[in-house]
Amino acid sequence: MSYFIPERRKRKSPLPLIFLGSLCVFALYYAFTANQKTVPVLPENAVRPHLVNWLEDNPDAWPAQDPIFNPVAVRRIYRRTDYRLLWFDNYSLSDTANDLLKQLTASSSGNPSSMVDYRYHLGYFDRTLRDTPQRLQMAAVLDVLLTDAFISYAQDTQLDKLRPQAPKQQPRLRMRKKDITPVNLTEGGFQMASTRVSDSVDDDSGMFAGLQVAANDYSTSSGRQYFRGYNRGDRRSSQSVDRSRYYTQRSSQGRVYSSGSRYGTSHSARYSTRSYPQSYPRVMPRFRNLSEGGSGLTPSHGEGMYVEQNTPFGNDAQALREQLVRYRNMAASGQWRPLPAGPAMTLGAKHPNVAHLRNLLSVYGDYYSYGGESNSNRFDQRLHDAVVRFQRRHGLKPDGIVGKQTRQRMNLSPSARAAIIETNIRRREKLPANLGDRFIQVNIPGYTLDYVERDRIKLSMNVVVGKKIHQTPEINTRVARVVFNPTWTVPRSILVNEILPKARANPHGMENLGYRVVNGSGEYLPLNSQNLKRAAAGGFLMRQKGGEKNILGRVKFEIPNSDEIYLHDTRAKSLFSLTDRDYSHGCVRLEKPRQLAEVLLQDEPGDWSRFRIEQLTTGDETTEVRMSKNVKVYLTYWTAWVDGEGRMNFRPDIYGKDGLAANQF
Repeated sequence: MSYFIPERRKRKSPLPLIFLGSLCVFALYYAFTANQKTVPVLPENAVRPHLVNWLEDNPDAWPAQDPIFNPVAVRRIYRRTDYRLLWFDNYSLSDTANDLLKQLTASSSGNPSSMVDYRYHLGYFDRTLRDTPQRLQMAAVLDVLLTDAFISYAQDTQLDKLRPQAPKQQPRLRMRKKDITPVNLTEGGFQMASTRVSDSVDDDSGMFAGLQVAANDYSTSSGRQYFRGYNRGDRRSSQSVDRSRYYTQRSSQGRVYSSGSRYGTSHSARYSTRSYPQSYPRVMPRFRNLSEGGSGLTPSHGEGMYVEQNTPFGNDAQALREQLVRYRNMAASGQWRPLPAGPAMTLGAKHPNVAHLRNLLSVYGDYYSYGGESNSNRFDQRLHDAVVRFQRRHGLKPDGIVGKQTRQRMNLSPSARAAIIETNIRRREKLPANLGDRFIQVNIPGYTLDYVERDRIKLSMNVVVGKKIHQTPEINTRVARVVFNPTWTVPRSILVNEILPKARANPHGMENLGYRVVNGSGEYLPLNSQNLKRAAAGGFLMRQKGGEKNILGRVKFEIPNSDEIYLHDTRAKSLFSLTDRDYSHGCVRLEKPRQLAEVLLQDEPGDWSRFRIEQLTTGDETTEVRMSKNVKVYLTYWTAWVDGEGRMNFRPDIYGKDGLAANQF
């Protein structure tokens, strides 16, 4: 008998499965938590195309609603940092950025003004920073606006704009230093710094120690110097702490100074240090220190702060008579010979014409000879400087290159120049011998405006004048009103030839620019076909409302005259960088209208500080100020004059009034 005993089935242990499952769960949990802690890495040069496009190539493409108030300074900073983000740690704001935001908020709460909030972009930051920026463009915009806000804050605190205004009767100091930049220069390139002020400093003195920037071509031995916020507390506490604000300064001559050493120790032959005794606290004048050629700490309109120039005016008829004798003698001596045809010449060139060029500039008085180099064919530095002097005297781009235009000016004969001087002597003699204690002179061919007090130029700027078909006339008048956010009533000729065709083709677009038809009661009417027809027939006027888009800009100076000419701001700022600036319909467009308003209104009743003017040139509300002081205005046509330094200046005859074709170019 056999028995079949089936084999028992063995059950597998669940432990391996449990182990493997636990391992997978642990791995998944570890990966999830690691991913949660991972900060997305922002590529080093990812935002560079955006910054280069907005700051250099196409500023009109700026995507944010808030403007950049300090475009020149912002552009300079990002150039030196190779267009990298300054305020971000990957996609998150750095500690320095958070410190800045806290300080800006505190400064705004201590100075309740919508203008302060607007300049510091606090509304934009409040709307945008609720969520962490995850897009490159958003991060780049925030970074630029943080830099712009820092510059505005530093400028305001440097100039004591964040404190109450001083009483009217106190004299206002005027800084003569230029190009103050509220950043620090140290060795090793650009750096970001977030530091705390010593505990001995009051809490309200500004805990943010801001942006620290170093240029590789500059150095100081004084170590890191941090900009500190303005102390709105008791000034007497400054006796226990050195509260001098540190800044770097570049003069208009290109020399670099370092201020901040308490004892004025010279760091190198290139540096000079100023000392400020502790018993005399540094008091910055309100909103008055920067020039256009300075650091670039400017609002979006690019004017910079007013700096008193204080250079001699000159421009009298007697000096022209002396130059007339000189050029007649030059023509009679036979020393003058025109520069032969040849290639363009510049520094380092070798050519037979170089020796001729050197002798020609010696005759004109621009080249100072020191011996045997007169026959040299090498274009050296001394000759380059002489060419630049000649170009400046003739309104050319001072690049030191003897090209076509420079050669044409050099080859205008002394006898022709003598005839030009004679014509301008007659023009000068038509004006009063004494032009007045305060006056404005616009030289139409020179494309310049000078504001003069007691025969000293206090303010000078480039201007745009009328085209040849819309010539700016010669006028002797005065400043009657200063208008902020002016409206523009379109002249009849411009209305028929330019505005009405645009309004018929795109009425909605013209309304967005502020254009309206105005009836006899002064009411604004829409640009429909019926109203446009009445305007074309002369029954209605066409007017553009005041504001940002107004063709007159933000400031207009009314000067009574029969030609309906006035001085005004403009939105076309790029024209001021051109050499030839005859583009208007006859009115004079100003490069620095806010500065001119500041100097004209400084003795008028009321508060006309630069900060007040900036407030009045925002929004669209029109404000008119009638001048109680008599400030003369002379629109002149001088193609030759002697400046306050005794230099003979010539300009092309842009309207053909001299009757000399050789000077029309």
